[in-house]
Amino acid sequence: MNTSIHNDLSKIVGPDRVTDKQELLEQFSSNQEDDRTHPSLIVWPSSAEDVSQIVELANTKFFSLIPISSGVPRMSGTSTPKVKGTVILDLGRMNRIIRVDSKNKVAMVEPGVTFSQFLPELRKAGLRPLMPLMPKASQSVLTSCLDREPTTIPRFHWDASDPLLCTETIFGTGEMLRTGSASGPGSLEEQWASGQAQKNPMGPSQFDPFRLVQGSQGTIGIVTWITVKCEVAPEVHRVYLAGSETLESLQKFNYALLKRRLADEHFVLNARCLSAMLGVDTSDSLPVWTLVVGLSGHGPLAQEEFDYRLGDTNDIASETGVFLETTIGSITGDAVHSLLNTPSTEPYWKLTPYGGCREVYFTSTLDMIPSLYDIFLEEAEAAGIGRSRIGAYVQPTVQGVNTNCYFDIFYNPKVEEDIINMEKLVAAGTEQLMDAGAFFSRPPVTIRESVYSRSSPEVLNAMNRVKRIFDPNNVLSPGNLCFEEVFK
Repeated sequence: MNTSIHNDLSKIVGPDRVTDKQELLEQFSSNQEDDRTHPSLIVWPSSAEDVSQIVELANTKFFSLIPISSGVPRMSGTSTPKVKGTVILDLGRMNRIIRVDSKNKVAMVEPGVTFSQFLPELRKAGLRPLMPLMPKASQSVLTSCLDREPTTIPRFHWDASDPLLCTETIFGTGEMLRTGSASGPGSLEEQWASGQAQKNPMGPSQFDPFRLVQGSQGTIGIVTWITVKCEVAPEVHRVYLAGSETLESLQKFNYALLKRRLADEHFVLNARCLSAMLGVDTSDSLPVWTLVVGLSGHGPLAQEEFDYRLGDTNDIASETGVFLETTIGSITGDAVHSLLNTPSTEPYWKLTPYGGCREVYFTSTLDMIPSLYDIFLEEAEAAGIGRSRIGAYVQPTVQGVNTNCYFDIFYNPKVEEDIINMEKLVAAGTEQLMDAGAFFSRPPVTIRESVYSRSSPEVLNAMNRVKRIFDPNNVLSPGNLCFEEVFK
């Protein structure tokens, strides 16, 4: 990249916030997904104004930008450049928790705020987050919301977009738009003074532009803050477990409990995934599947609330042949409870068994997961990967209307055969899952072509028309999703 672009960026953010040091650039040239083009520069903006000016410069000088805000390990492949001359726009230093509103149960955060930073501030306000299962310590709260990562509490999950609320977005033209109730009238400070909390994500007018940005993997706009939905922290909170050799035997209980909305945390893990999460090698002594159910009570009548939730949950368990316990083998509900609403320790828990993990994640319905799991296990054996290397995490979402599922392939990145077998399984397994009805709504880079090759031409045409409107010169993350390097 020519020196003038380096100088232009330095004028915007300062010379100490732009670098072309090779050792820093290399972390974006290869990861668990790709080994591709090196970026040319890394730039660290400190404000939305910086971001807007950088995007405008990219349109003028015709270079590409990849926005990132989470730290390593980067496992989706979206941070790896697909074209030469790419600049990494690292938003990690924009890490202010702008506001925590306990009355309205909402917080406003910049992209660099990680769960490790976010959780203590929420606890001070008597709140808890709606967050994924043990995210990496460096995971950005904003990125997690934009990527629609499933949260562990389906009864508070009312829309696929939750817990994302309002956003401030810089589109590919450099123009800024605040979405939802944050769009006005008045400044944020004036809205706060009048009692508003930027909690309604819909709008402005009858248009919900945040839905264009969420899930777009940085190809439509760069979000410089969001408001995120939170919940009141419970005074009483306990976790119960139920073991089973099959997923089918848990289904009636799961559907009945989801319908009643009695539980907080509600998900299922296979033995490989549960033992990795707990950091112990006890998968051989665990049941094939473990159901995790968290129950809570709040306020002055916290114990009474908890007792009725527990009583009704036990009634459903008895009616459906499920046995809820506080201990299964050497695993206790308290041990699992200690890992909820907390980020992973280092190293990231999915990397501890063998050093590497490739995630295959999709959306389906709860009744389809058992057959999809069997299909993936068959493909794993055909690819030369044992069943013991496959983790599974089943997370009901939108109050059980659909289910997010992760199949984790644990492998050794230092063993060439492991890498080859893993990549073979990803390719073949993804195709078989899609044939069986799995929906990949947020495909990682490695399966992007497979997913979009099955999309209708009308859908792809519509997506590219939206891309041309909001990023006419294709400066944002070219090569991600279905957007090719075709714009000039």
